[in-house]
Amino acid sequence: MAGGVGLFGLLAVAGPLFAPYSGERAVGMPFARPGGGALLGTDRLGRDVFSHLLTGGTQLLVVSAVIAVVVTVLSAVLGAVAAVRPRAGKVIELCGDLVILLPAVLGILLVLTAWPQGGVTALIAVSLVFGVPYCARIFAASAATLATSGYIEAAIASGESLSHLVFREILPNLRAVFTTQLGLRFVVAVYLVSTIAFLGVSALGPDNWAIMVRDNASGLLLNPWAVLAPSAAIAIVAVGVNLVATSGPRKRRAVAVESDVVEVGPAGVVLRAGGVDAAGVLAGTGVAGGGHDGGRQVDPGKAAVSEPSGGCGISVVGAGDTVLVDGLSVVADSGAVLLAPLSFRLLPGTVTALTGASGSGKSTAMRALLGQLPAGARGQGAVLVAGHDVFALDAGALRAFRREQIAYVGQDPGSELNSLLRVRAVLAQAAPRTSETDRLAVLERVGLDATHLRRRCARLSGGQQRRVALARAILRSPRILVLDEPLAGLHGTLRTDIARLISTLATENHTTVLLSGHDTEAINAIADTVIEVRAPGDRSVHVAAEVADSRGDAHSPNGHSGASNHRRVDPSADAAGSSSASRVDDLVGVGEAIALHAEAITADAGGHRVLENIGFSLPAGAALAVVGPSGAGKTTLARVIAGLHADVAGSLEVDGVRVPVGRRRIKRGARGIQLVTQNPRAALNPRRTVEQTLARPLRRIARVPAPEIGARVTALLAAVDLPLDLADRRPHQLSGGQRQRVALARALAADPAVLICDEITTALDTETAAAVMSLLDRLRADRATAIILISHDMTLVRGHCTDLLVLDHGRIVESGVPATVLAAPAHQATAALLG
Repeated sequence: MAGGVGLFGLLAVAGPLFAPYSGERAVGMPFARPGGGALLGTDRLGRDVFSHLLTGGTQLLVVSAVIAVVVTVLSAVLGAVAAVRPRAGKVIELCGDLVILLPAVLGILLVLTAWPQGGVTALIAVSLVFGVPYCARIFAASAATLATSGYIEAAIASGESLSHLVFREILPNLRAVFTTQLGLRFVVAVYLVSTIAFLGVSALGPDNWAIMVRDNASGLLLNPWAVLAPSAAIAIVAVGVNLVATSGPRKRRAVAVESDVVEVGPAGVVLRAGGVDAAGVLAGTGVAGGGHDGGRQVDPGKAAVSEPSGGCGISVVGAGDTVLVDGLSVVADSGAVLLAPLSFRLLPGTVTALTGASGSGKSTAMRALLGQLPAGARGQGAVLVAGHDVFALDAGALRAFRREQIAYVGQDPGSELNSLLRVRAVLAQAAPRTSETDRLAVLERVGLDATHLRRRCARLSGGQQRRVALARAILRSPRILVLDEPLAGLHGTLRTDIARLISTLATENHTTVLLSGHDTEAINAIADTVIEVRAPGDRSVHVAAEVADSRGDAHSPNGHSGASNHRRVDPSADAAGSSSASRVDDLVGVGEAIALHAEAITADAGGHRVLENIGFSLPAGAALAVVGPSGAGKTTLARVIAGLHADVAGSLEVDGVRVPVGRRRIKRGARGIQLVTQNPRAALNPRRTVEQTLARPLRRIARVPAPEIGARVTALLAAVDLPLDLADRRPHQLSGGQRQRVALARALAADPAVLICDEITTALDTETAAAVMSLLDRLRADRATAIILISHDMTLVRGHCTDLLVLDHGRIVESGVPATVLAAPAHQATAALLG
C-alpha cells in the first residue's frame, strides 16, 4: 500500500515528462467528458485534465516537501536543545506560546495578504514561523525522556558540547519520532499550500492541483473529473508520502524452532532430548549430561522428574509443571551465542534461582518465558509456560498470556516505569480492578508507606523504583513471577524482608517464582532449587548435588531447617561470597592532597529537601563509601558532585579548584569527575557499539592519538574483564552486567581524578565484582584516583573503602572508618544496613 502511493507521489513530481499534451494546450470543448484524446476529459478552457494533472503536482509537492523538512529539522534541534538546556527550553517554550496564540492558518493568511509580492519564499518562511512551535513541543517531550538517560547524563558530566549532545546523542535516538513527524508535517504542508493556492493569496503557478479544483468547480456537474482528479491526487499523495515516511522495515519476532513434541498423554507432553547437549543442566534431576547416575529418582513431590537410564534430557513433563524449558539456546544475528543449551522445570509454589557469571544468559532465559528474545536473535528448543508454547503464540494470544499468566520485573525497573506517572497511577494501570486499599497494602508489603502513592516514579530512588515495580507485579496476582535481580540495590534489613516476601508468595499464594541474583547467601535462603547457568563456551560439566541446608529456621525465610530438599548445581560457589580481593590495610596510594572537597551541600527535588548540609573531604587515592537506606539521598549526592542536579547550593573543589555545583558541568578534560550510574540499561547510547562508546572519551578527554585508540579500547575491555569480541556489539546485545562494565570502562577512559560508582556491582557475579573492585584499588594506588562508592554491600565496603558516610533522610548520621562504624553502629539507619 505505502509503496504504491509512494510511487504515485514520485510520478506526480516527474509527471511533466509523461504528459500527452502541454498543460496550456486546448484539446477540445470546455468541460468535455472523457473520450477521444482526453483520458479524463477537459477543463474550463478545454485543456486535457490528465495532462494538467501530471504537470500540476510538481510545485505543490516540492514546496510542501521543503516546508516539511525544514520545519521537522528545526523543531527537532530546538526540542533537543530544550531538553538538555532547561533555561533555553523555557525561552523556546515562551516564544512558541506567543505564536500559538494566533491560529496558524489565519496568521499565514494575514501575513501573505499584507505581503503578496513575497510569493513562494514568503509562504515557506511564514509556514516555518507558525509550524515549528507545535512540532518542537513534540520533540522536546520525546527528548526530555532521553535527557535523563544515563548515557546523556554521562556525556553532560564529561563536559560534552551542546552540539554533540544534540546531534550525536539525542537526535540519532529520535529517528522514529523524526520520520513520523516528517510525514505528518508533509501532510499539513500539502493541505496548507493547497488552501493558499485555492484562495489565491500567494502567487503560485497555474499548473497546480489546488488551482485546478478552484477554477473547475463551476463545471463539476459537466465533467466531475476536472475537480475530483486533482482533489484525489492531493489526498493520495499526502497520505502516501506519510505512510512511506512512517513505515519502516518491521522487525520480525524471533521464534524458537519447532520442538520435538511426539506424544500427548495422561502424563503430559513427552519431549525428545535432542535439544540438550552433554553440558546441559538437567535441573531438578540431580543428573548432568555425561555424568548421570543411571536412573536416580528425585523426590517427586519436589521435582516431579524421573530420569531414565541413558537419557540426556527432560523426558516427562509432570501434570503439575508450570514451566518447562527444554534445550533452550539463543544465538544473536551476529552469530554470538547468548545462551548455551539450558533445561529446567518449575513447579507451583516453589522458588527457583538462576545464578552464574554476568553474560551467561540468565536474563535471556528469563525473558524467554515471556516469549521474548533479543532483537534479531534466534532460539532453539522448547519453552512451555502454563500450558502454552510461548514462541508459537500469535501477537494477540501472547499479549493475553502475558497479561493473565505471568509477571516480569527486569534488572532495571527504573527503565520499566513511566517516569512521569505517580505510583498510584502505575499500580492502577497494572491492576485496574483493585482498590486503593489493595494498592496501599501491596506497597506496605514491599516496605513503602502511603506517601509514595503520590510520588512520581522519577522522584524515587533506585531501590524504591525496584520495590514499586515488584509491587506492580504482585498486585496482578500472576500465576508465574519472574524476577531479574530482585534483591539488588537493597540494604540488609530490607533485602531480608523482600526475600521473605518472595518466599511467602510461593508458599502461601502457590505462585511459581523464577529469580536471578548474585547474593549467594540470600539466594540460598529462599530458593528451593538453584541452577547455575554457564556462560556460552564454558563446556565444563555441571554437577547437581543435594545440599544440606544448615541455615535453620532463624535465617531462612522459607522456614527450612536441617537437611532440606534445597538443591544447587555448584556447592563450592558459596565460598566465593565471603572472599575479599584485597584488604584496606594493604592498600597504598592515599595521599595528602585533597581530590574532592564538598561543603554545605544542600539539594532540593520536587519542592522537597533531599540533601541537607553535606560536607566531606576526599584525599587523592582514597575510597569513600556512601551508604544508607533507599531514598536516603545517595544517588542525589552523586549527581550533585557530577554536576547533574539543578536545584543545589554549596561548594565543591576538585584538586583545589573551585567548581560550580549547578547543572552546568566544568570542562576539565582528563583528571576531572566521572560518574557510573546504577542503571546499566540506560547507561549506554543504544546506537553506538562498545568500541565507539569507549573511543569518544579516549579521543576527546584523554587526548589519545588516533593510531592508539584501538589498543587502548582493548586494554579497557580487558581491565573490566570483558572479551574483545564485545567491541562490535551494541548495548541490546549485552547483558546487564556487561553493560555496567562498559559504562565503567567509559568512565576510566577519561582518566578521572574522582570516580563516582553508584551501585556498580549489583549486576555482577561475585567473581567479576571482586575483579572490578581490585581494578579500582589499582587505580587508587597507581593513579591516585579518588573513589566514591555507593553500595549496599557492607562486605565490599569493609574490604575496599577507607572512609564511610552514612546518610539518612538526606543528612549525614555517621561517618568514620568502615570497620569501626560498622562494628558498633550508633544510628538505627547504620544498623539496618547490616541486616
